[in-house]
Amino acid sequence: MEIHSHQQLLQLLREQFAAQAEISFTQWDTEGEDEEETQFHGRLLEVTLTDNQFGEKDLWLQFETDGDKVEILMELPAEETDLGSVEEEQLRIFGTEAELVLTK
Repeated sequence: MEIHSHQQLLQLLREQFAAQAEISFTQWDTEGEDEEETQFHGRLLEVTLTDNQFGEKDLWLQFETDGDKVEILMELPAEETDLGSVEEEQLRIFGTEAELVLTK
């Protein structure tokens, strides 16, 4: 199922993907690197979505992993089209220069 609403995305994160998950975060165009990928297992603690100075949205997520906290900040389009997709065990979020995948 495709996600076309910021509220729908937040609801999915909070209600269906707040438990332990495998997280894969891929970011493009970071300081001379073409692609940077981070993978870890963790539990979603907090999530917020705010307007940013560029007219887009900032999605901030905080995860707990092995007693440590990991934060991810990614920019999402302000326009509510093609924000991501969800299948039974996997949520994909499409940012402007990043992709986040959570797998239960």
